[in-house]
Amino acid sequence: MSETIKEINELIINKNIKGKIEFNYNLSKLSWFGVSGDAEVFFVPESVKELSVTLRSLSPNIKRTIIGLGSNILVRDGGLDGIVIKLGKQFSDIDLDDGVIKVGASVPDRVLSRFCCSELISGFEFLFGIPGNIGGAIAMNAGCYGSEIKDIFVSADCIDHFGNSITINASENLFSYRNSSRINNLIVINVLFRVNKNDEAQIRNKMEQINKDRVLTQPQKIRTAGSTFKNPISSLSNKKAWELIEISGSRNIKLKNISLSDKHANFIVNKQFKSANQIEQFGEIIKKRVLEETGISLEWEIKILGNP
Repeated sequence: MSETIKEINELIINKNIKGKIEFNYNLSKLSWFGVSGDAEVFFVPESVKELSVTLRSLSPNIKRTIIGLGSNILVRDGGLDGIVIKLGKQFSDIDLDDGVIKVGASVPDRVLSRFCCSELISGFEFLFGIPGNIGGAIAMNAGCYGSEIKDIFVSADCIDHFGNSITINASENLFSYRNSSRINNLIVINVLFRVNKNDEAQIRNKMEQINKDRVLTQPQKIRTAGSTFKNPISSLSNKKAWELIEISGSRNIKLKNISLSDKHANFIVNKQFKSANQIEQFGEIIKKRVLEETGISLEWEIKILGNP
């Protein structure tokens, strides 16, 4: 039995931890690729208090990892050491009050988008095209169709990896392209967004157009994890990642039932259950080909976690 598992067992007894705890838990069901390594300890806390107590009680050398809906992660075959935390239904409230909307971190992006439409709140339409949850959207400054989380963000209540409460706000200049500078070592608990009212027809029409475009141009109902590589920010090229992949001649590359989507060159499609590492290897082959043919180095947008 590892030292981490021993500590968690003691916590369950001494701190009366009631949330879900699993040892050597395979994360395949939580990864949209459908294949994954194990979490040494998997924890779904029952409350903010229980999460904070657990983090404060753990030895500081035990690694902490937070995951959301698993829509843009790849966990290597060697799995994740330490404790892997997922926020559940207890963190999924949506409250509208006095010109702001307070959203729990585990609320799916599309659920929030639909809620805002029902309340005639604009600015959240783009979230209808993003397959993740609000905590993850803050962590990566999620965006599409010309909008990003930073455009509507006010503040977020967080807990650091040692159980301390921290509030971050928009004035801290947090966000860059597909990144948030402060969230790497924080767990988002809930988020405040600004509210702007608009006509229901305009909001609904925009959401419908986003969904239509997504269905037409992106793979559906298959094992993929969204955009694989970030669009490069470089003076060397103004082309998007999918264009560079096409130009490099990578479209038809395949590796052990792993390929690029017929609909969108920047989506990896996984049709095997043997190895998450093979997906990473396939992506690295694409990166190498793009660099050789275009001189541009692509950066992973998918978050790659764990031991090889």
